Amino acid sequence: MESHAFRPSQTRLWRVFYTFPRAEKKCETLLQEQCLEVFLPKCEEIRQWKDRKKKVIEPLFRNYIFAHVHEGERLQVLQTRGIVRCVSFSGRLAEVSNDEIAQLRLAQEDPKRLSLLGHWVPEIGQPVVVTEGPLKGLRGEVLEHRGQSYVVVRVHAIRQMVKINVPSGWLQALPDQVV
Repeated sequence: MESHAFRPSQTRLWRVFYTFPRAEKKCETLLQEQCLEVFLPKCEEIRQWKDRKKKVIEPLFRNYIFAHVHEGERLQVLQTRGIVRCVSFSGRLAEVSNDEIAQLRLAQEDPKRLSLLGHWVPEIGQPVVVTEGPLKGLRGEVLEHRGQSYVVVRVHAIRQMVKINVPSGWLQALPDQVV
């Protein structure tokens, strides 16, 4: 007689994946082509160029995509071009509830009314790259927050560090091993 015991590894959960910059829509397409259930919340923005304005649809959460997967599929997602890693906090994989996904899907019905509230604030110790201003391209690690973000740049060869004050809106998270 065959046993039909519950196998936790086959339970599908909404996982959060971190993508390369500006790769969210391509990742969404690649994952859908693999017949995986994915969700990429989007919002409508007006972009200004020198000569015109244009409505564009952008990911609501930059560098993030959600996938409803079991463990084997999670590993499959990680092998997809454009996916950097599965998001985790304190060593535990991030999980989004079905209710939160339903709420985001409901909000998605009118994307021009959506906007992200406030700036992302990097975690202490988070590897980051400066994306704006005179230090654009500088890589470092977040040291502390006091209304500002302080980025530490390590010079390994001479075992020294430099602390630089940078607005958190100018920072983008990097995968842990990049700094």
